[in-house]
Amino acid sequence: MSKQFIVLKDGKIAYQVYGQGQHTLLLFHGLLGSSWLGDEWIQAIEQAGVRCIVLERPGYGDSSIFSIECVADWNIIFSQLIHALNIQSAIAVGCSAGAVYAYATAFAFPDIITHVWVLDGVPAVFLENVIRHYSHDDQVTYNRFLVRPMAEIQADYATWLEAFSVQQSDHPHMLNILKDARANHHIGMARESQLQIRPWGFDISALQQPVTLWHAEHDAMVPYKAAQEMTQVLANSTLVTAKDLGSSSEQTIHSDSISKGFLHLLKQLQGR
Repeated sequence: MSKQFIVLKDGKIAYQVYGQGQHTLLLFHGLLGSSWLGDEWIQAIEQAGVRCIVLERPGYGDSSIFSIECVADWNIIFSQLIHALNIQSAIAVGCSAGAVYAYATAFAFPDIITHVWVLDGVPAVFLENVIRHYSHDDQVTYNRFLVRPMAEIQADYATWLEAFSVQQSDHPHMLNILKDARANHHIGMARESQLQIRPWGFDISALQQPVTLWHAEHDAMVPYKAAQEMTQVLANSTLVTAKDLGSSSEQTIHSDSISKGFLHLLKQLQGR
């Protein structure tokens, strides 16, 4: 696979397309992400007979930084991509931090996004009834993102990625992802950490499309109870608890559940 680009008036968005099927998935990567996918996901996409579009969000990889003050600003950018990507209808899939953008896109484009799948996704943490399910330390961290200088957050992610990358030397696609996460001095990761805790700029409770919340009960990064709370926020939502993750460690259960959820979705779509 190779990246493609859509040039807009204020910059460009990089993306990759996997598969050539009739049904379209619009995949939003997590906080650590880009348009690169691993072999298991690529093979499953091809077997399912779907077309999966993976966008590199502003600041990541080869996408321009753009000016974004709240999550809803993403929709100004996406509105300029629809024609070039030839999207008539799609399922929005949000992995971890990408859930925020799956929600935003579905809200702004109800005639295009037919269903939302949220895989161990970041919930509406700017809502008190949602963030209360996080640990005290995690709540403090989130609230500090609101006041810390961007450069400090970027420096923290630089240090973390340096250590994390040592563990990924045997995974070529992860090395590509890490390279894209480092782009623009880690601005993508740093800015998204702030955007998550700020009001998103749209009424998520007004979302009308069906939302499937796939979540591991023992996810240490995104509390299961916060996902349960989202079923009270979203009128048309279903919570599916990830099963058979017994071999996963506390450090990997988040990513393992996301992968299992994505493969589960593809199996549902296969042959449709």
